[in-house]
Parts: sequence; C-alpha cells; structure tokens
Amino acid sequence: MRIGILLTGDYSWAGGLYYSLNIIKLLQQISITTSLKVIVIINNTTTKELIEQLNLENVQFTNLDNKPFLYKLFCKIMGAVTKSNYRFVKDINALKLNTIYPLINYDKAHKKLNCKAYYWLYDFQHKFLPELFSKEEIIKRDTNFKNITTHTKNIVVSSNDSKNHLLQFYPNTQALINVYSFVSLIEDVKHTFTLKTTIPQNYFIVCNQFWPHKNHLVVLQAIHYLKTQNQAIHIVFTGKHNDVRNEKYVTELKNYINKNNINSLVTFTGFISREDQIELIKNSKAVIQPSLFEGWSTVIEDAKALNKYIIASDIEINKEQIQRDVSFFAVDDYIQLSKHLINCILEDKVFIERNYLESIIKSRIKLSNILKI
Repeated sequence: MRIGILLTGDYSWAGGLYYSLNIIKLLQQISITTSLKVIVIINNTTTKELIEQLNLENVQFTNLDNKPFLYKLFCKIMGAVTKSNYRFVKDINALKLNTIYPLINYDKAHKKLNCKAYYWLYDFQHKFLPELFSKEEIIKRDTNFKNITTHTKNIVVSSNDSKNHLLQFYPNTQALINVYSFVSLIEDVKHTFTLKTTIPQNYFIVCNQFWPHKNHLVVLQAIHYLKTQNQAIHIVFTGKHNDVRNEKYVTELKNYINKNNINSLVTFTGFISREDQIELIKNSKAVIQPSLFEGWSTVIEDAKALNKYIIASDIEINKEQIQRDVSFFAVDDYIQLSKHLINCILEDKVFIERNYLESIIKSRIKLSNILKI
C-alpha cells in the first residue's frame, strides 16, 4: 500500500506542518510491520529540517516543484483551459498512490484522482471569530468548506468539538466524518540550547504563533496584575513575531508591555528550533495555552507528551483535549489566570506521570482504521 502525505509549505502555518510530520512518523511506525510505503509530497518551500527528520525506513520523498519547464508550461495551459488544478492531479496520479492525505482545499479536478482522497477540515474559527478575518478570507473559507462537505467522500476533523461544528454548519453533508486527534511524537535526545538570550528559572511558557486568536494579551494582563500585587513571574513566549501579517497585533502587545513596564518579566524568543522549544517546555513550571479557538492544540499535546502541568483557557476543545493535571480559566479572566500561576509556583505541582505511549498507540490504531491500512 502506498500512502501520500502532503508536507508542503513553510512555518507560516506551523500547526499544519507538525500535523503532517507527526502523521508521517506514525505511518512509518506502522510500515515496519506492514507492506506500507509512505510517500512524502514536498515542494521547494518545505522546511529542510523537517525533511531531515524523516530520513526513515519506508519513507520516500517526491518534490512537486522538480519538474521540467515544458511540463510545467503544458500543465499551466491545461489548468487555464479546464479552470482547475490540472497539474496537481497529474503529478499525484503519476505516483500511483492508494491514498492521499491531508487535502485542505477542494478542486474539481480532484474527481480525477486515481486514489482515495481524505480532506482535513482543521477548524471553524472563521465561523466563531469572524472579526479576525477579512470578508474575502471568510468567503474563501466558506466556499472551500462547502465544496469539501458537498463533493467529497472522506473528511477528517481533529476533535469531537470540530465534528459538532461541521454538522452544525453543514448538516446535509453525505461524507464520512472521521475524528482523528493527533499526538506529538517527541524524540528523547540530548540537546544543547542555541538560544542567545538568558531566561530566569521558574518561568512559564506560551508556545503559540502570534495571531489574535491565540490571546497573548490575557497573559500579559496577568503578569501586570501580579506585578501590582508585588508578585513577579516570568513568561517566555516562543514564535515568530516579525511577520507582516501579524505586525499590528504584535505592535499592540509590545505597546502594552512598554506601557505597563513589564519588559523584564517577559522573554520573546522569536522563531526557534523545535529542539529549543522542547527544552524550554521541559524546563518550565507549566505550559500556558490561552487560545480563544483551536481545532486540536499541538501545544497541549506537547505538554502532555512531556508530562508538564497545563494552564489553559476553558474553551470546549481544551476541556476535550485534557481532563487532568490542568487548571482552566475564562478566556478573558486575567485574575483567575494569575491565581493559577501563583498556585503553580507555591504548590509546585506534582502529579502522576502520564503514560503518553498509550495515546500514541491509540492514535496509531485510529489512523490505521481511518486510512484502511
């Protein structure tokens, strides 16, 4: 059996990359005892360090951008004539796959794919937080999601929460809806920090990209509130914060920091390696996930895999994803968040380590069943 997994693009959507990366690693584990071959479909923008991580048995690569000029020109002309993604379908069919996953955009040409196609609806954030999207983006997502729920046979969502949303907005879909909650596969390797900044002990960490729905402000408000109570805590924020797409949001956060003079209580690492991020999580007091909306949080899975205490916003998806060794707070209640932070320091949270291997095994079985391996 040959399964193609899409791993195209860069860290502008890190969640999507890690989603595919972890699925590839799980499939590789399955391939050891089956006849499965994992074909990783990349392009020239795929991050090299991810490719290096996947130098594994039964994993092959194909680069969609490595095609002759005349071939590209022919496909471009045919795509214009048919008003479809002609080349993508031609490229995928040439791989002689049994299955391709995860497709996130529908195209009418997909009907000509010679393999089973699984579509991933990552979340329905634009339905609940439309103020964070342009009208054009909302129309684009609505059109795409409607096409997927109308014209495809196999859809994957990451949680029961997302499944409920799908059925709420697209109740007439005839597609088979699969719930697959991904896990984090973190290798236990010795690592030396490459960070150039000094971070104090007893810090908390927020590992989210700098988008408005990630709700960084409530964390900054908690830091400021505790400072007014003569209680200083330090928070590390990882993630790229110099993207033109989030410039306004980041500026607002930095203005709040400067206005309230809490610069010494925060560290912005910028974009860092996955290895550095994992080490920072390991050494933190707890992981904070303050998000307003998620499909399934990579950050929470990382924390669970590393046996870290979690302080999370009380949105339904977070409560579905983790039920123990966690403190919840209302998304805009920085005082409640502050109390959890202080309690975490004073009580020095100790809990029975999670057997995360069980989650990995269950995830592997679930993925095998969905993809019919």
